[in-house]
Amino acid sequence: MLQLLLAIGLVTLSIFVHELGHFLVARWRGMVVPRFSIFGLGKPIFSWHWRGVEYCVCWLPIGAYVMVPQLSDLGDFEGEVPEGTKNLPPAGYVSKVLVAGAGPAANILFALLLGCIVWVAGVRVPAEFNRTDIGEVSREMRTSDGKTVPGPAALAGLQAGDVVLKVDDKPVASYQDIFTTIVLGAETNANGQRVTRITFSREGATRTVEVIPALVGPEGLRSIGIGPRTNLVVDKVSPNSAAEAAGLLVGDRIVSVDGRPLVRREELREHFQRKNAVPSHLAIIRSGAQTSATIQPVKQTIEGQSLFLIGVTWRIETEVVHPTPFAQIGEAIHQVYQTLSSLVNRKSDIGVRHMSGIVGIVDNLQQVATVGLVPAFAFLIAINVSLAIFNLLPIPVLDGGHIFFATLAKLRGRPLKPAFMQNAVAACFFMLIGLIVYVTYNDIRRAIQSRSDERPAAVAPAKSPEQPAPAK
Repeated sequence: MLQLLLAIGLVTLSIFVHELGHFLVARWRGMVVPRFSIFGLGKPIFSWHWRGVEYCVCWLPIGAYVMVPQLSDLGDFEGEVPEGTKNLPPAGYVSKVLVAGAGPAANILFALLLGCIVWVAGVRVPAEFNRTDIGEVSREMRTSDGKTVPGPAALAGLQAGDVVLKVDDKPVASYQDIFTTIVLGAETNANGQRVTRITFSREGATRTVEVIPALVGPEGLRSIGIGPRTNLVVDKVSPNSAAEAAGLLVGDRIVSVDGRPLVRREELREHFQRKNAVPSHLAIIRSGAQTSATIQPVKQTIEGQSLFLIGVTWRIETEVVHPTPFAQIGEAIHQVYQTLSSLVNRKSDIGVRHMSGIVGIVDNLQQVATVGLVPAFAFLIAINVSLAIFNLLPIPVLDGGHIFFATLAKLRGRPLKPAFMQNAVAACFFMLIGLIVYVTYNDIRRAIQSRSDERPAAVAPAKSPEQPAPAK
């Protein structure tokens, strides 16, 4: 519950910062601001007045707004304009652009502030996701329509131990980069099939292969069936277990079994199931030196399934990284660009259904907040950058729409017709409400599915094709 309240508070703060940007610049430019809704649209539930401004909380719990009649009169969407603020002289072009752009600018400045905190404090990420080594190549995969198909990466010849350098000719620096680029990919081959080009290094040689990705999961996302390399570091040895009998210690890193190098934890488990109770030889790195041990798994029955186990708990290794604020902002901008490009590309498998609204943002942020405040701040950077960019789209009701209307009137040399503007704003407003309802439905569906699957919470802010819908 604490993490949920924190997530709601951080998202609300981001929206408030956005509207505060509009408010401060409008006052600076001498524009009349009769109302500042800290939260919600429509008529106020309760309000108070201070220095000529009505501050309030409104009935429709979607976003927030600053009423600036000289920028755009949204009528019933923001509540009735108070008496005394009608028929105001129009604001100049520069003032309109500055006020409209101040909200997104405030989100970027807020993201930079958060980025400074993350830079100084550092954020802990799983080491296995901070590299591009392949640790697992699935032999089979289950597609979104329930079919079992051969693993695309395995069919293309990729192997555990390969180091991925590029995906679709785009350099990748982490496994998360690999995942995101594959998911957002839109490449097809001459036959019209989906294709993902993987450039990788193996034994010092660089190669490129074309992989035919499959659509997996309830969201129907592209996947080629690979997983990151994981180190086998012992975190706990169970008493009276095979591991204790073999002399394994906490901190031991198992690098091979019976002379076969290990790149993922599942390989060792699968090895023991094949050999059953036959002893195996382990190569171990202990305190920087190499040693060895012979271990004989013990047969145990867990939930009705017979398994040969050694009695260890593996350590999830993490690294503390200190990305600069500008690197964090740049990465978030790149992520939004990738997502928008995929949304408008008919060859991609990303659609509006993959977007996230307030519910999805809060749910994801809540999961990240379970790890700590700094990871939550890092995730909030991406949220604020997304809000800034989406609100700059040239769509009426959004900030970009105000700039578009003001620029169009400037180029025409005369104001736009009020009826045209009101109709455009009304149409886009209801379309936006429809979009919010649609993405909220999908957010709730994904949250329910996530809980039923008992997926673990995020350990670090992860990039995703799900981008927040506009705040306003």
